[in-house]
Amino acid sequence: MSDTISPWQQTATPDRPAAPAVEPDLTPSRPVYDGKLGELYAIYLRHLVLMVLTLGWSRFWGRTRLRRYLWNHFAVLGDRFEYRGRGRELLIGFVLVLLILAAWGGLMWVVWVELLGEKPFGNYGVFDLFWLSVALIGFPLSFVGQYAGMRYRLSRTRWRGIRFAMAGSAWRYGALATGLSLCNAFTGQLLTPVVSVNLAKPRVANTRFGTLPFTFAGSAGDIYGRFVGYYFLNVLAWIVAIGAAIVAIGGTVEGLGVSSEEIGALFSQPSLRTALIVLAALVGAYLLFSVLILPLRCWWQAYWFRYLVSHCRAGNVLFATSITTRHMWGFMVLNYLIVVLTLGLGWPWVTHRTLRLIAAELWLYGAPDGAAIGQPPGRGPSFGEGLLDMFDVTGI
Repeated sequence: MSDTISPWQQTATPDRPAAPAVEPDLTPSRPVYDGKLGELYAIYLRHLVLMVLTLGWSRFWGRTRLRRYLWNHFAVLGDRFEYRGRGRELLIGFVLVLLILAAWGGLMWVVWVELLGEKPFGNYGVFDLFWLSVALIGFPLSFVGQYAGMRYRLSRTRWRGIRFAMAGSAWRYGALATGLSLCNAFTGQLLTPVVSVNLAKPRVANTRFGTLPFTFAGSAGDIYGRFVGYYFLNVLAWIVAIGAAIVAIGGTVEGLGVSSEEIGALFSQPSLRTALIVLAALVGAYLLFSVLILPLRCWWQAYWFRYLVSHCRAGNVLFATSITTRHMWGFMVLNYLIVVLTLGLGWPWVTHRTLRLIAAELWLYGAPDGAAIGQPPGRGPSFGEGLLDMFDVTGI
């Protein structure tokens, strides 16, 4: 069968006329994830052992094996996904980024020696400036890497024999995400709905299942009212946390019998003890605020996820989810604690829990019109995820 047509397509013949057009079937269904945690851990632990033996260079093949297992144990409408990526493609992407950074470092060295005569900027040397420049360009390049990495993974994913694809420019997305993120920071995060919607649109609208495009019909205006409530509840939580911290510190100081003059002397002549006290107070305030804000954040993230999913569609297929604040708490908080408390060894457990949650809470209405879907015109990038891997924002 040609790789440019859909395996569903059947050409009409005199003996088999074309099927008449029918109304789309909106029968609900849910994905199925039947992976086993023990099997996933077996692959993961082998991956860790090989990472140690090869000084980390086997991670590209280990990541590929993990993806193949996860993709092959996740099914929609009774058909499993396939992952066709290769470890060497990830290796090539990583090496290319290493070469680019080496060329950038060499260029900086030439400028430093030939044009500046090795004159330092303050106490900074050429290596300090190199790593500073990498950190600065790493912020926008992380967005570029996220988009390019998503394009690579989609291009290596098949369902019912049809490849996924992603159009659009990763560099344009990186510039958009960088600009929106900076504007959001300058406005005290008040532009979060604008940022969320305008970054979701290119990711969804540029996604293809074969020749079938996805669409996103969301608008920042739809969610601003809910966000304003969430935003000012955050402000209230800050006020409560700071007030409680001040009261706690004041009570502690009073209980120790320390006078205001002694406190003033501590800060007029700061010592290591003073720094430790201040640090402990800041950590305590941060932890208190984190506890207060987590339910709010989970509530907002659950709402945003429901909105995002319900405003996406792929042809005749509609999506919905019933994810709640409790579900998001388990996703954001418990998964984080699992990773931290196991020193990273709980990652397979986190992935397993996440896929089970998706399978349980995601609903699809209808099925794609297979006769109208062909393979995408391109095969996607020939290598993948170098930027994503370099700036350590990658995942499976």
